[in-house]
Amino acid sequence: MPQTALSPRNDRSERYEELLFAAAQCFQSRGFAATSIDTVARHLGATKGRVYHYFPSKMDLFNAVRDRAMDHVFDGTRTGFNSDAPTIDRLIAMARGHVRAILYQHPYMQVLMDGLQMNRYSTTTQFQREEMERHLARRDEYESQFRAVIAQGAAEGQLHVGPSQSITVQSFFSALNGPVFWFRPRDTDTAESLHAITEDVLRYSLLGLGVTTETQSYTTQEVPS
Repeated sequence: MPQTALSPRNDRSERYEELLFAAAQCFQSRGFAATSIDTVARHLGATKGRVYHYFPSKMDLFNAVRDRAMDHVFDGTRTGFNSDAPTIDRLIAMARGHVRAILYQHPYMQVLMDGLQMNRYSTTTQFQREEMERHLARRDEYESQFRAVIAQGAAEGQLHVGPSQSITVQSFFSALNGPVFWFRPRDTDTAESLHAITEDVLRYSLLGLGVTTETQSYTTQEVPS
């Protein structure tokens, strides 16, 4: 199975992060098929050698972008999931972290969504199939944390869940993931404007579980820096 040149999956160096972000922007704007190592290098203002220093192929680079996207959502929701706070407060914190990850790391999130539909990228090789299975496993692990908290909230009588918990959870995620499709970062974005978007998406998503602004004061949270 192909391996990246320096196995950089856990690399967090500045040069590596710059490369990943440039790749995410290229994959987001041009799509997988139209993006090449040369495309990423030109966008970054670097040589192809800098990219190949970390990644022997475009697919390795694409997979690293998807890995980093999953890192961002796990990082954004970890505190809420591990909290000892009441169940609804945990869910609110997790959902807020999820939406913030989408807004602040939008290129990564778009690539992640595209990558989860790998049929458009012809997953025909053993390496591609194995990587797809690995990414699906991480997605399932991530979603299972929300499922567990929602199930606990339903058992406590705090959340409204339909006859099929799976449908309820997927509908909840569809609302949370909305900004992946309609949000477009602008130079005029501020912490306040992104906070307002986060809270609007959060409010709408939570309504489906029976949580309203009258029962929870989550809109009074401080604007994140």
